[in-house]
Amino acid sequence: MKRVLVSLLALLMIFSLVACAGTPTTPPDATKQPDTPDTPGNDTGGKEPVTIESWIVQTDWLDSWDVMKQRFEDEYSWIEVLNVGTGEVGIDFFTTRLASKDIPEIVQVDNRPLYYTAVDEGWLQDLSGREVAKHIPDAYKEAYTYNGVLFGITQGAAFSVLYLNMDILGQAGWTEPPTNWDEFIQCCKDIQEKTDAAPFTMAGDKTTTNWMPFEIIIANAVGEELGFGVYEEKFKNGSFDFTAWPEITEKLAEMAAYAMPGTASYTEDDVTAIMGDGSAAMCFAGNWTANNIVTAISEVTGSTDSVLAVVPPLNNAGKGQWTSVSPETAFGLSNEDDSEAKVEAREIFFDWVFEPENFAIIQNARGTVPVLTNMSEDLIKLPEPIAANLTNFNNTPYVLMGFNLWTTVFEDSANTGLRDVYSGNKDAATVVQGMTATLSESYVEAGD
Repeated sequence: MKRVLVSLLALLMIFSLVACAGTPTTPPDATKQPDTPDTPGNDTGGKEPVTIESWIVQTDWLDSWDVMKQRFEDEYSWIEVLNVGTGEVGIDFFTTRLASKDIPEIVQVDNRPLYYTAVDEGWLQDLSGREVAKHIPDAYKEAYTYNGVLFGITQGAAFSVLYLNMDILGQAGWTEPPTNWDEFIQCCKDIQEKTDAAPFTMAGDKTTTNWMPFEIIIANAVGEELGFGVYEEKFKNGSFDFTAWPEITEKLAEMAAYAMPGTASYTEDDVTAIMGDGSAAMCFAGNWTANNIVTAISEVTGSTDSVLAVVPPLNNAGKGQWTSVSPETAFGLSNEDDSEAKVEAREIFFDWVFEPENFAIIQNARGTVPVLTNMSEDLIKLPEPIAANLTNFNNTPYVLMGFNLWTTVFEDSANTGLRDVYSGNKDAATVVQGMTATLSESYVEAGD
């Protein structure tokens, strides 16, 4: 396990190039950080009750929140932690709360201009002095550093996965998973013709996963030719031309024909349910939903042995695979000027969350690759299909996931176009041409 995690960290060193940009000067109070209080333990010491808001829970580990909340409040009986924002579109939730100048005490953060604005305006603390920062590899810290401010501690390493129900593939005549593009398309065709299941689906409602197959098509088309990191550089300066590689358009059109009807509007929970009732044979999803999807397929097939998790095989035959990866969504800490009791409570909770035995609740509920270097191996419980193939995930060259690169304008336009392709409302050529136009005309580098 240790060698595998080191390998993953080596792959993630490119993230140091992603999130350190930006020209605005950070206000002095953006890095202000109150002294961390002494831990009170079980003795409330006559403290008055205080309530703080936590916006860290995602639907894929909602059940485990009750365990975490209870454990914390048993230890710190004077602090009540309210879960807020779960199920809402994250960018919309934070936009609204930032506009009202009332962000939750603990927040999810990503590499988007909105969160850089929050740093510039002094709403998010610099976390570089906190205890957890000592146990985070530099690549992860650099990924969430903007204008010298470490504004988030990532939950781990995210990577793209193709999950397969091998019972359904077996009905279609496949005893092994496809290993390249031609095999993947043939597998989709066989599933469509020989079974009652759809070939594949994904959470089209979520931009990260809606974009995922397309960005892996891009990676396999341009990665080897351009070299490591060049695609990202061209994307970020608005010069990448999607139409310069015809196979990008051709593959998108060919793949879309096998997408399960409704894919464009599915949520991650929908995809879990679909894989759980055997309606689809394969799904594209992140490793962050591994636990739910593996469990769902196992329940419908009766065995974890029927579940495989592989690097999406969208490479040409005879060529090595490329994939997409990213630091996961991070947690940030409010810097809002608040009462002494609330400041103390929010910092106690933030530090508590990242203690290994507590963070393991989130880690194992989601099935993600851990980020804390002080987390012992006995606390790590990866789903078997992920653990069995982790070396391949680690050793595959990659591009960064889209949300590290795009602006809101491009994100909305490109993902709307992809949904139209999967729904059969637009042809791939029109959508891909539109992406190039949007990128060149309206792209503004994050932070400018």
